[in-house]
Amino acid sequence: MSKEKRMLGNYEITQSIYIGDKEVVFGVDTKDPHPFMVCYCDYHNPLSAAWPTEGVASDDYLEAMQIFVDRVQSQIDRTKEELFKFPFDKTVLTEEHCIPDDGMRNIVGKVVVINSEPKRYEYQHPAYQLILADGGHGATGGRGQAVFGTCLATGERARWERYDVLGEIKPECMPDWAKEALVKIKQQEKEKKQRNREER
Repeated sequence: MSKEKRMLGNYEITQSIYIGDKEVVFGVDTKDPHPFMVCYCDYHNPLSAAWPTEGVASDDYLEAMQIFVDRVQSQIDRTKEELFKFPFDKTVLTEEHCIPDDGMRNIVGKVVVINSEPKRYEYQHPAYQLILADGGHGATGGRGQAVFGTCLATGERARWERYDVLGEIKPECMPDWAKEALVKIKQQEKEKKQRNREER
């Protein structure tokens, strides 16, 4: 059974490496005067579809491959910088650190642990595991899977799936950096609500 080719426009993707927040891809279209193409693919959109950016085409294979390698190195450097912001203990959190979860109880307002296993290796880090859940059918114990919340380490709000939630973190397992981040996030939420009331 032949494997389906991955295409971007007329270019067949022959190499791809996903590092950090972007994928670097290398494509070939032998019918084009510039048969070798390198671009980034970004997946940060509502459909999580590949969004090509910063495409470069070349008629020189080695030149195009050098661009590909340089971009991969650039993504490695950027991801190292990102992780450098989190100098705390890198021990990945597991079910042992959690209050057992049946997937049905309401976790809104709770700090939960996201399973690091499905994530790519560079993101298997506690900085990306502790989330303050604040909504979604999956968080309220409804029929859906969506869990919305704020990542304690990065302050970014995003969506996770309920099946990725290992459980609520045990109070004694909550790291000091996470306690501090939680206080900051709750303070910001309080100030935002206050501003909204004043604007009315």
